[in-house]
Order: sequence, then C-alpha cells, then structure tokens
Amino acid sequence: MLETPIGTIGVEATEVGLRRLRLPAHGTTLETHEDGAAAANAATAAGQLEEYLRGDRERFDVPLDWGGVEVFHRRVLETLCEIAPFGATVTYAELGRRAGVDDPRDVGVLMSRNPIPLVVPCHRVVASDGLGGYGGGLELKQRLLELEGVLPQRLDLGL
Repeated sequence: MLETPIGTIGVEATEVGLRRLRLPAHGTTLETHEDGAAAANAATAAGQLEEYLRGDRERFDVPLDWGGVEVFHRRVLETLCEIAPFGATVTYAELGRRAGVDDPRDVGVLMSRNPIPLVVPCHRVVASDGLGGYGGGLELKQRLLELEGVLPQRLDLGL
C-alpha cells in the first residue's frame, strides 16, 4: 500500500513487474509478494507513482506484468500508452480506431478494466463531449488531468 495525496493506492507486483494498482475508490487490498524481485518492482512502482503525483515524473518506466490480461485488452492498453503521452488526451473513438475497436463504448469498458491505472493512463481517455467516465471517479480524473496541465486548475474560493 502506498499513501499518496489522492489517497491510499494498492500496489501489486511480481518478479516480472507491476501487475495491478488499486485506486483509492476501490479499496487497497491486493496480493503481496515478499520475494526480492517482486518487492523491488513494487518499490520502483511506488517511487515512480509518488514522483508522478508530485508533478516530478511524466513517464513511467517500471516493468509491467500483463499476466491475466487478455491479448486483445492488452493491445488496446499498449496502444493507449503509445498515443496518449503526459499532458495529452485521446478520445474513446480515436483510441478504438487506432487499436482496432469499432465501438467507443467497448473502449470504455476496456478502460474500466485496466488493471494498472495511472501507469497505463486510462485517465487520459476522454469522451468527444467531455471527460467521460473513470473508475477512480471523475473528481480524480479531473485532478490527474489538471496535474498534467490538460485542464486548468480550479480555483478554491472556499465557497
């Protein structure tokens, strides 16, 4: 588990790499691995997440463990990583077009099942007419896009 400005994030890693992140909205209980390589991958992921959330990291380079992710789903998630860098967004329709998915709603379903949010940046996938949805909640999606400079920061007027 990792305490962050957005809440507690669950981190699961294996000897291959980061396998899952659990956002605060979903609880944090994940399987833990105590062996050397898994613990090192979890520590690397935690450090990079902390840097990202402080605004000090734009790209993750922690190895990923895609175990349990269907080939088709993985292809869409990898396409997302290629076409939506820090500070940019892509619509569900455009991601679908580039990844070979006909229906943007299907892309939304795949994004909602992303096992590695933040690192695999499903928060950067937006609807053609607004933010769209987000498994961590729209408030978190907006905060992440503000952090990346995609959206202007809201003023807290204390009202």
